[in-house]
Amino acid sequence: MNDEERLAQRLKLIEAAIALGMTAWCLWSMIPAHRRQLWRMRVLAVAHGWTDSAARRTGAASMGVELACGREDYVVPYVLSVGRDRLAAWYDRTRGITP
Repeated sequence: MNDEERLAQRLKLIEAAIALGMTAWCLWSMIPAHRRQLWRMRVLAVAHGWTDSAARRTGAASMGVELACGREDYVVPYVLSVGRDRLAAWYDRTRGITP
């Protein structure tokens, strides 16, 4: 395959990606606002649950490591808990609870 064929394939792929993105945007804009809000809230709630359980599990594992060998390493649980808190704030903003 020469360079011209590769370029033509890339251009076709870029064109298809742009068309897919525009189609998705058009479909998303046709959905009523309250339905989009509910979907957004559902996605945020699921992501919050995942990060919450991951933060709890990694925190418990880090405590186990600290008890076993004395090494403190709470970076991952902290980052997950910060992400969980941000997701909760985004959920509240989506609901219109906080400004």
